[in-house]
Amino acid sequence: MIHALYEGTYSVGWDKAFHPIGRDGKAAQGALKISLNPFLIQTRTDAILIDCGLGDYGVTSHIPILEGHLQAHGLSPADITMVICSHLHWDHIGGLAHRIDGEWKATFVNASVWMCGAEWDKVRRLTGEEDVKRDFIEALESLVGLHFLGEGDSPLDGITMEVIGGHTEFSLGIWVDLPGMKYLMAGDVMGTRGSLSRRYAAKYDFDGRRAQEQRDRLSRICVRDGFGLLCYHDNHVPILEPGTFEPTP
Repeated sequence: MIHALYEGTYSVGWDKAFHPIGRDGKAAQGALKISLNPFLIQTRTDAILIDCGLGDYGVTSHIPILEGHLQAHGLSPADITMVICSHLHWDHIGGLAHRIDGEWKATFVNASVWMCGAEWDKVRRLTGEEDVKRDFIEALESLVGLHFLGEGDSPLDGITMEVIGGHTEFSLGIWVDLPGMKYLMAGDVMGTRGSLSRRYAAKYDFDGRRAQEQRDRLSRICVRDGFGLLCYHDNHVPILEPGTFEPTP
């Protein structure tokens, strides 16, 4: 089974702060309206998260929201066996650790955490001047079982990754091909259903032109091979089932 764990909808401007607005609310002028939907995959042996939300990087901590969703599916954070990170922006990885009385704690104490090694190296270099983010990265290195993926590596039979770039330099496409589940999660390259219906080069992307090229390629593969799409930032329909969408025009 696969489930979207809705964390809320936000107005996000140039300050990159996440201001809650409600699912049917309007973003501030010049800001983006985005929702957060970590994805839970349950198999007979594993409980897997693809991205894990904002964590403490918001107006309030999102950890209780995530815990509540897991509880609704009969799980606790300790039951998560694996977390796969599509890319390393804070609204996708912030849930990996949180602070209790000012001290960082791993959220998923029994999980292996998989991410692109090249992107991790880049993030470690770029966070040196930002105290909170530097502390978070250092906490992950000491508290979390990190595993670094190269091109085509697989953390589990039925799940494979490829570096697609576009949104970040090393954004991953995550292909899930498990019994009863056949989906692609491409992070913010295909973060909403609307990304499939128009052509654009977003200013917030590392390489907007490449992101569009990947939307073209990946959407054709999904339609051809019968994959659905997991849209992390969609406000209303984060899980697109196979056969319910067309390739980008």
